[in-house]
Amino acid sequence: MISSNYNLVGGSLIQQIRFDTLSNNLANINTNAFKQDIVSFDQNLSKNISAIDLSSGPVVYTGNSLDVALENQGFFKIQTPNGIKYSRDGSFGLNKDGMLVNRNGDQVLGENGPITITGRDIAIGGDGRIIEDGSPGDKIFIVDIKDSKLLKKEGMNYFIYTGNEKDIKSAEKASLKQGYIEKSNVNVTEEMVRMVETFRTYESIQKAIQSTDETTGKMVNDSELL
Repeated sequence: MISSNYNLVGGSLIQQIRFDTLSNNLANINTNAFKQDIVSFDQNLSKNISAIDLSSGPVVYTGNSLDVALENQGFFKIQTPNGIKYSRDGSFGLNKDGMLVNRNGDQVLGENGPITITGRDIAIGGDGRIIEDGSPGDKIFIVDIKDSKLLKKEGMNYFIYTGNEKDIKSAEKASLKQGYIEKSNVNVTEEMVRMVETFRTYESIQKAIQSTDETTGKMVNDSELL
Protein backbone atom coordinates (compact mmCIF):
# COMPACT_ATOMS: atom_id res chain seq x y z
CA MET A 1 0.00 0.00 0.00
CA ILE A 2 2.84 2.39 0.87
CA SER A 3 4.63 1.50 -2.36
CA SER A 4 1.44 2.18 -4.34
CA ASN A 5 1.03 5.56 -2.68
CA TYR A 6 4.67 6.42 -3.40
CA ASN A 7 4.17 5.68 -7.11
CA LEU A 8 1.01 7.77 -7.19
CA VAL A 9 2.75 10.73 -5.55
CA GLY A 10 5.58 10.41 -8.10
CA GLY A 11 3.04 10.39 -10.91
CA SER A 12 1.40 13.48 -9.46
CA LEU A 13 4.69 15.34 -9.39
CA ILE A 14 5.35 14.38 -13.01
CA GLN A 15 2.01 15.82 -14.11
CA GLN A 16 2.77 18.99 -12.14
CA ILE A 17 6.07 19.41 -13.99
CA ARG A 18 4.32 18.87 -17.31
CA PHE A 19 1.59 21.34 -16.42
CA ASP A 20 4.14 24.00 -15.41
CA THR A 21 6.06 23.47 -18.67
CA LEU A 22 2.94 23.77 -20.79
CA SER A 23 1.86 26.88 -18.87
CA ASN A 24 5.22 28.53 -19.52
CA ASN A 25 5.00 27.68 -23.22
CA LEU A 26 1.55 29.25 -23.47
CA ALA A 27 2.69 32.31 -21.51
CA ASN A 28 5.28 32.96 -24.24
CA ILE A 29 3.11 32.66 -27.34
CA ASN A 30 3.76 36.36 -28.05
CA THR A 31 7.48 36.27 -27.27
CA ASN A 32 9.55 36.76 -30.41
CA ALA A 33 11.37 33.59 -31.51
CA PHE A 34 10.46 31.75 -28.30
CA LYS A 35 11.24 28.03 -28.42
CA GLN A 36 8.88 25.74 -26.58
CA ASP A 37 10.10 23.27 -23.97
CA ILE A 38 9.29 19.58 -24.19
CA VAL A 39 9.37 17.47 -21.04
CA SER A 40 9.47 13.68 -20.88
CA PHE A 41 10.62 10.99 -18.46
CA ASP A 42 12.53 7.74 -18.65
CA GLN A 43 10.80 4.35 -18.32
CA ASN A 44 11.19 4.37 -14.56
CA LEU A 45 9.68 7.86 -14.37
CA SER A 46 12.69 8.88 -12.32
CA LYS A 47 14.64 11.08 -14.72
CA ASN A 48 13.31 14.29 -16.21
CA ILE A 49 14.38 14.44 -19.86
CA SER A 50 13.71 18.02 -20.92
CA ALA A 51 14.48 19.36 -24.38
CA ILE A 52 14.10 22.59 -26.32
CA ASP A 53 12.15 22.48 -29.56
CA LEU A 54 14.32 24.57 -31.87
CA SER A 55 12.03 24.38 -34.87
CA SER A 56 11.38 27.72 -36.54
CA GLY A 57 8.35 29.79 -35.66
CA PRO A 58 6.23 31.67 -38.22
CA VAL A 59 7.77 34.76 -39.80
CA VAL A 60 5.69 37.95 -39.82
CA TYR A 61 6.18 41.28 -41.56
CA THR A 62 6.92 44.36 -39.44
CA GLY A 63 8.25 46.85 -42.00
CA ASN A 64 11.06 47.89 -39.63
CA SER A 65 14.29 47.99 -41.66
CA LEU A 66 16.31 46.85 -38.65
CA ASP A 67 14.13 43.82 -37.92
CA VAL A 68 15.50 40.56 -39.28
CA ALA A 69 14.16 37.03 -39.10
CA LEU A 70 16.28 33.90 -39.29
CA GLU A 71 14.57 31.66 -41.81
CA ASN A 72 16.42 28.48 -40.93
CA GLN A 73 19.48 27.62 -38.85
CA GLY A 74 21.49 29.91 -36.63
CA PHE A 75 21.49 32.28 -33.70
CA PHE A 76 22.39 35.91 -33.27
CA LYS A 77 25.44 36.51 -31.10
CA ILE A 78 24.74 39.12 -28.45
CA GLN A 79 27.16 40.95 -26.15
CA THR A 80 25.60 41.44 -22.72
CA PRO A 81 27.02 42.78 -19.44
CA ASN A 82 27.16 39.14 -18.31
CA GLY A 83 28.99 37.80 -21.33
CA ILE A 84 28.06 36.35 -24.71
CA LYS A 85 24.50 35.11 -25.16
CA TYR A 86 22.62 33.72 -28.14
CA SER A 87 19.15 34.58 -29.41
CA ARG A 88 16.78 34.06 -32.33
CA ASP A 89 14.96 37.34 -31.68
CA GLY A 90 15.88 39.75 -34.46
CA SER A 91 13.89 42.76 -33.26
CA PHE A 92 16.73 45.28 -33.45
CA GLY A 93 17.16 49.01 -33.17
CA LEU A 94 19.84 51.65 -32.61
CA ASN A 95 20.93 53.12 -29.29
CA LYS A 96 22.00 56.74 -28.81
CA ASP A 97 25.50 55.88 -30.02
CA GLY A 98 24.25 54.37 -33.27
CA MET A 99 25.02 50.81 -32.17
CA LEU A 100 22.77 47.98 -33.28
CA VAL A 101 21.05 46.58 -30.18
CA ASN A 102 18.27 44.18 -29.34
CA ARG A 103 15.17 44.87 -27.24
CA ASN A 104 17.20 44.41 -24.07
CA GLY A 105 19.60 47.15 -25.15
CA ASP A 106 22.43 44.65 -25.64
CA GLN A 107 24.81 44.86 -28.59
CA VAL A 108 24.31 42.72 -31.66
CA LEU A 109 27.68 41.40 -32.78
CA GLY A 110 28.97 41.44 -36.32
CA GLU A 111 32.04 39.89 -37.87
CA ASN A 112 34.08 42.84 -36.55
CA GLY A 113 32.48 43.09 -33.11
CA PRO A 114 29.63 45.44 -32.07
CA ILE A 115 27.87 46.93 -35.09
CA THR A 116 27.60 50.70 -35.55
CA ILE A 117 25.25 52.12 -38.18
CA THR A 118 25.47 55.74 -39.33
CA GLY A 119 23.58 55.63 -42.63
CA ARG A 120 19.92 56.44 -43.19
CA ASP A 121 19.08 54.01 -45.99
CA ILE A 122 19.68 50.56 -44.50
CA ALA A 123 19.47 47.30 -46.38
CA ILE A 124 20.31 43.92 -44.83
CA GLY A 125 21.05 41.09 -47.20
CA GLY A 126 20.06 37.49 -46.79
CA ASP A 127 23.60 36.71 -45.65
CA GLY A 128 23.45 39.41 -42.95
CA ARG A 129 25.54 41.98 -44.81
CA ILE A 130 24.48 45.54 -43.93
CA ILE A 131 24.38 48.10 -46.72
CA GLU A 132 24.36 51.74 -45.54
CA ASP A 133 23.41 54.38 -48.11
CA GLY A 134 24.61 52.03 -50.84
CA SER A 135 27.94 51.19 -49.20
CA PRO A 136 28.68 47.78 -47.66
CA GLY A 137 29.20 47.76 -43.90
CA ASP A 138 29.60 45.05 -41.30
CA LYS A 139 27.89 41.68 -41.46
CA ILE A 140 25.64 40.38 -38.70
CA PHE A 141 27.39 37.40 -37.19
CA ILE A 142 25.16 34.33 -37.16
CA VAL A 143 26.41 31.23 -35.41
CA ASP A 144 25.58 27.59 -35.87
CA ILE A 145 25.20 25.43 -32.76
CA LYS A 146 25.15 21.81 -33.87
CA ASP A 147 24.70 20.18 -30.46
CA SER A 148 21.44 21.72 -29.23
CA LYS A 149 21.66 19.64 -26.04
CA LEU A 150 24.38 22.02 -24.87
CA LEU A 151 22.06 25.01 -25.16
CA LYS A 152 20.40 26.22 -21.99
CA LYS A 153 17.67 28.80 -21.71
CA GLU A 154 18.30 31.92 -19.72
CA GLY A 155 16.10 34.91 -18.93
CA MET A 156 15.37 37.76 -21.35
CA ASN A 157 14.89 35.35 -24.26
CA TYR A 158 18.54 34.30 -24.30
CA PHE A 159 20.37 31.00 -24.63
CA ILE A 160 23.77 30.18 -23.20
CA TYR A 161 26.09 27.51 -24.54
CA THR A 162 27.39 25.10 -21.91
CA GLY A 163 30.01 23.49 -24.15
CA ASN A 164 33.28 24.83 -25.49
CA GLU A 165 32.78 28.20 -27.19
CA LYS A 166 35.45 27.21 -29.73
CA ASP A 167 33.00 24.66 -31.14
CA ILE A 168 30.62 27.41 -32.26
CA LYS A 169 31.13 28.29 -35.92
CA SER A 170 29.67 30.76 -38.36
CA ALA A 171 26.40 29.48 -39.85
CA GLU A 172 27.18 28.92 -43.51
CA LYS A 173 23.61 28.39 -44.66
CA ALA A 174 21.93 31.07 -42.55
CA SER A 175 19.36 33.22 -44.31
CA LEU A 176 17.92 36.50 -43.04
CA LYS A 177 14.74 38.28 -44.06
CA GLN A 178 14.79 42.04 -43.52
CA GLY A 179 11.67 43.70 -42.18
CA TYR A 180 10.36 40.50 -40.62
CA ILE A 181 10.34 38.90 -37.18
CA GLU A 182 10.21 35.25 -36.19
CA LYS A 183 7.42 34.54 -33.73
CA SER A 184 7.04 31.83 -31.09
CA ASN A 185 6.93 28.23 -32.29
CA VAL A 186 4.27 27.34 -29.69
CA ASN A 187 1.12 25.86 -31.21
CA VAL A 188 -1.64 27.15 -28.94
CA THR A 189 -4.20 24.48 -29.87
CA GLU A 190 -1.79 21.60 -29.33
CA GLU A 191 -0.55 22.99 -26.02
CA MET A 192 -4.10 23.51 -24.75
CA VAL A 193 -5.00 19.91 -25.61
CA ARG A 194 -1.90 18.66 -23.77
CA MET A 195 -2.73 20.86 -20.80
CA VAL A 196 -6.28 19.49 -20.52
CA GLU A 197 -4.97 15.91 -20.78
CA THR A 198 -2.33 16.61 -18.14
CA PHE A 199 -4.86 18.18 -15.79
CA ARG A 200 -7.26 15.25 -16.14
CA THR A 201 -4.46 12.78 -15.44
CA TYR A 202 -3.45 14.81 -12.40
CA GLU A 203 -7.02 14.79 -11.11
CA SER A 204 -7.27 11.00 -11.59
CA ILE A 205 -4.06 10.47 -9.63
CA GLN A 206 -5.27 12.72 -6.82
CA LYS A 207 -8.49 10.72 -6.57
CA ALA A 208 -6.48 7.49 -6.48
CA ILE A 209 -4.28 8.88 -3.69
CA GLN A 210 -7.38 9.88 -1.73
CA SER A 211 -8.90 6.43 -2.22
CA THR A 212 -5.67 4.75 -1.10
CA ASP A 213 -5.48 6.95 1.98
CA GLU A 214 -9.07 6.09 2.90
CA THR A 215 -8.40 2.37 2.45
CA THR A 216 -5.24 2.59 4.54
CA GLY A 217 -7.08 4.48 7.27
CA LYS A 218 -9.85 1.89 7.34
CA MET A 219 -7.32 -0.94 7.61
CA VAL A 220 -5.59 0.81 10.54
CA ASN A 221 -8.88 1.41 12.31
CA ASP A 222 -10.02 -2.18 11.79
CA SER A 223 -6.74 -3.55 13.14
CA GLU A 224 -7.09 -1.43 16.28
CA LEU A 225 -10.49 -2.99 16.95
CA LEU A 226 -9.07 -6.53 16.90
